[in-house]
Amino acid sequence: MSRLIQLGKDSLVYGLGGILAKGLSFLLLPVYTRIFTPADYGTIEMLTVLSSFFASLLVMGMDSAQSMYFFKVKEEGRVAQARIVSAILQWRLIWGGCITLLSTLMAPLLNAWFFEGQLSWGYFAIAFVGALFTQVMSQSAEVMRLLYRPWGYIGIILAQSVLAASLVLAFVLLLNQGILGFFLGAAIASFIVAIIGWFHIRAFWKFDQIHWDLWPQLIRFGVPLVPAGVAIYFMSTADRWFVQYYHGAEALGLFAVGAKFSLLLLLAVDTFRKAWWPIAMHAMHSSDGPETFRMISRLYMGLACAGIVVLTYLSPWLVQWLTGPDYHGAWPIVGILAWQAVFYGFFLIASAGIWKVEKTYLNLPLMAGAAVLGLVLNWFLVPDYGGMGAALATALTYLVWVTAALIISERLWNVGFQFSVMSMQISSTIGFVIGFIFFGRGDMSGMTFIVATILVVNLIFFSVAKKDRITIRQRIWPIHSA
Repeated sequence: MSRLIQLGKDSLVYGLGGILAKGLSFLLLPVYTRIFTPADYGTIEMLTVLSSFFASLLVMGMDSAQSMYFFKVKEEGRVAQARIVSAILQWRLIWGGCITLLSTLMAPLLNAWFFEGQLSWGYFAIAFVGALFTQVMSQSAEVMRLLYRPWGYIGIILAQSVLAASLVLAFVLLLNQGILGFFLGAAIASFIVAIIGWFHIRAFWKFDQIHWDLWPQLIRFGVPLVPAGVAIYFMSTADRWFVQYYHGAEALGLFAVGAKFSLLLLLAVDTFRKAWWPIAMHAMHSSDGPETFRMISRLYMGLACAGIVVLTYLSPWLVQWLTGPDYHGAWPIVGILAWQAVFYGFFLIASAGIWKVEKTYLNLPLMAGAAVLGLVLNWFLVPDYGGMGAALATALTYLVWVTAALIISERLWNVGFQFSVMSMQISSTIGFVIGFIFFGRGDMSGMTFIVATILVVNLIFFSVAKKDRITIRQRIWPIHSA
């Protein structure tokens, strides 16, 4: 019980840190959308997407391997743990250096395919090197988490965000470095914070030799996780690739800004995921587990749908208030793309049976199938409908992914999810989003406000069954306060 309480408290700390770190990039949106044109912002987004792809290859499952073997050798002492951490860092630097070099050598091809030959190789080199520095920095933060030092973890993540923002503004506003300054500031920030992070965990350095002997077992553990990582990458970023390819950097810039506003919902979802997972693990192995999952599924979906209604209604005002005039047309993206965050969070509930019976290998075909579906949907929708088609393709991809996981999971472990209630929650919210965007054209009149308010009140009220209200007090609060 004490371990569960500690996990719950740490999850809240991690959630707060994530909100602060990601919230900073959102708060800088009014600045970035006034110093970068939509085309510039689209170029930044596409370079970031490309860097993320190479980063997914660079990681190669070593983050999970570190978590696994760090505790597996715990009884052998800190020296054994330091060998694991050091072996992974050495592999990351060597393998990461190779990936970064190869990625940079591909710069002419990437430049021709996605940027019409407008960028020099230096843009790619700095972006990819920055991704490598970020991975090195992240490893030090993860060691902090494995040592149950949540504030140390948050300190590293926040320091990188704050320093990166400061350096980006300095390079762009004071030194007139433009897009290059954006990536240069982020890369330098990651490098500096990586040094600070590793200094604080210097007890886990063991660089007296290269730990070749540990690499085979680490690679065997990590490599099978790569396909799933690549699949989730394409599920999340395929829309950007297609918008850039068919409509150019300016359209991608508008799409990226709309996606930023959907982060408002993702911040809440990430906090839920961190707080819910230890409770979910406990519930899976309890006799009343199905009841807990039914209750949480209904509550989560009701509150999340209410959040989508509010965000969709406010999206024209938020975009107009927080961005430059050239970006005001991005508001329709917000309400559609918000579904991605909601379904992403719901997956931890929908996949309960897969985890319960330990058939986690099913996650790979689920993700791979969803990734392929996303590519097909983007291919059909983006050429004619641009950013709106891309947002719809992503939302549908995540809906199908979660639905498939829910059906499979229910067969493996009969939770008895209330499909009719969740269908009502989702369908009524979809109806409002479609009506507001396509028929109301962003009309924020009093009548629309009344409709939105009534819908939000109903979604919240019916998110909890009458008999479950007492159960919530008995099941959730004791875990956090006992």
